[in-house]
Amino acid sequence: MLSRKEQLKPGSILPAKWAEKVESVLYGVYKDQCVQQNKTFQVHGLTYPDELFLAVGLFNPKELLMAPVTYVISMDLDDKNQDPGKYLDTLIDSMGIFFDSYFADSDWNDYISNWTEAKYKDLEFQYKVSRENIALSIKAEALLNQ
Repeated sequence: MLSRKEQLKPGSILPAKWAEKVESVLYGVYKDQCVQQNKTFQVHGLTYPDELFLAVGLFNPKELLMAPVTYVISMDLDDKNQDPGKYLDTLIDSMGIFFDSYFADSDWNDYISNWTEAKYKDLEFQYKVSRENIALSIKAEALLNQ
């Protein structure tokens, strides 16, 4: 399930152009590491009436069987009229903070399978770090919902 909370309806996928822009920014910042490790980024975002869900995976596009490193963020949306767009930049900054620590340690292995609370720039959210391939999870969920 592509959310932290139990949802009654499928989420609305954030626009592909937005995801591509975030991928481009991340790749630009971490280009040397990506080239060295032969990896790239893949970003996904979904909104629900009460939740914003973002995931970024670092993976090798030529070896899809190799599990990615995936940073997943979930933020509560309290008001049904609340615009999730105004929180995206802060949540994307948290992606950068995560990947700074990931690339800084060649022996990094700090996976966090449970949702963990965090606060950045006065914005509260939850995150986890896994080996999940979010693109495959999205495809699987779409098949199950048919």
